[in-house]
Amino acid sequence: RRGPDPWQIARFLCSQAIMLSLQGIPALYIHTLTGTLNDVEGVERSGRLRSINRRRWQLDELALLLESPSTPTHDVFHALHRLLVQRRQEPCFHPNAPQRVIETPPELLAIERGPLRNGRRLLALYNVTDVKFDLAHAGDALNQALTQYHWQPLDPLTAHHEETLPPYAVRWLAAEA
Repeated sequence: RRGPDPWQIARFLCSQAIMLSLQGIPALYIHTLTGTLNDVEGVERSGRLRSINRRRWQLDELALLLESPSTPTHDVFHALHRLLVQRRQEPCFHPNAPQRVIETPPELLAIERGPLRNGRRLLALYNVTDVKFDLAHAGDALNQALTQYHWQPLDPLTAHHEETLPPYAVRWLAAEA
């Protein structure tokens, strides 16, 4: 939905990126990949609350939504696909790679994955609010982690040297030992 809540898609993608960065094996349902809204009509038709997330797609309809750059379905699918490709290519996202949460203010979530045997580590940063977050206020623990290594973004389109994180921003950074 792109109506009165301009952050709905960004917030949803941030929540899924958090899940993708945690230890273990992530699970994504088809309705997550398509950004499907709750099927209220399906609940009313069936009388079962479980129908809320049981929308049935027609292949032609879904294909059109995925191909059209002006739809939330397109935006969500392609953003999640990009995150999944990055996750699959990054060794620090191995299900058993060490993980720790770095202490930060409540507006920010910072998760470190690794270090691996070769010293590689990953830092996942999330602004979980609808306002910009200034990394200068991230706290000592995160500032130490940020300055201790030479971080590079997993996504080459991400500028990692910016001092602020936009609302609901996701920043995955990797560093070698």
